[in-house]
Amino acid sequence: MSSENHANAVHSNESCAGWPRMLARAREVIRREAKALESVADRLDEQICKLADHILLTPGFVVVSGVGKSALVGEKISATLASTGTRSISLDPLDALHGSLGRVSSGDVFLALSNSGETDELRQIVRALKEQPVLIALITGRADSSLAQAAHNVLDIGPLQEVCALGLAPTTTTTAMMALGDALALIIQERRGFTRRDFARFHPGGSLGRNLVRVRDLMRPVETIPVVRPGTALAQVLVIICRATDCSGVAVVLDNNEKIIGLIDSETIAVDAGGAQHFNWEARVDPYILPPPDRIYDDATVSDAIQIFGRNSGAVLSVEDTSNRFIGLLSRRDLDEQRNALRT
Repeated sequence: MSSENHANAVHSNESCAGWPRMLARAREVIRREAKALESVADRLDEQICKLADHILLTPGFVVVSGVGKSALVGEKISATLASTGTRSISLDPLDALHGSLGRVSSGDVFLALSNSGETDELRQIVRALKEQPVLIALITGRADSSLAQAAHNVLDIGPLQEVCALGLAPTTTTTAMMALGDALALIIQERRGFTRRDFARFHPGGSLGRNLVRVRDLMRPVETIPVVRPGTALAQVLVIICRATDCSGVAVVLDNNEKIIGLIDSETIAVDAGGAQHFNWEARVDPYILPPPDRIYDDATVSDAIQIFGRNSGAVLSVEDTSNRFIGLLSRRDLDEQRNALRT
């Protein structure tokens, strides 16, 4: 073994020897933070309910702001609020002090994050906002701080000890602030009656969107689709298709029980008829009916539709409700547009 390989092996052995202590410390960090969250939950009072009610009643934004690690936590809280139905933005305090405070308007809620409750930039902002009809809320570890005294609503996480060995790096306190922000966002979401469908509108991208967006959200309802009956004159069918807003030259053939018999494709008619000069204007639609497309239920997901289209080359799927009634068409083109949106 070369001297370099020997040195690496010795270093690796020494490193592995220290792993049990590192693992024990990692577990201790998580357990101490979990214990701290229990104390925050016990300390929580009606202030969070009052703040939630005010946010539900106001037409404005929740403007979240903090400095340093609190700023990063604030961005996450703001994002969670926005994704669960509450209009929210995050605001950098330094930018706010140099013009961006204009983003805060009458009726907004200014939510400040400061463990000490003495962050100078936030104190300056609060002094300026006192001149406006803005509710000032604070997440802090000191309910007797100057920011707490100036705020209308205080969410107190209490005097938590950082789990950092030096007691300096924001760890326990930022975890507590983030958990409190989650609690606020979710009680508002539930009181608002925010549904899975609402959630899908705000999360159209990636696997989350594919699992939440339903076929009924993408399909073309039967009321917007050209529909004909067996025995209809071919010329009349072509007129109906041409007058349709957008069904890609396809009409649906239904029987008297509103069951789908098949499709009529204007391009197929044109080819089979041999062009306009040979077109039989007295012909009926029946010989030109194509087999019905594969079906899919309206509560199926985008992922389900992708799988079905992957198994066939058809341009559309027949959409049915739970009573097996035909209620619309899902086109491959509409699905592709949705898939492109999911990738962005």
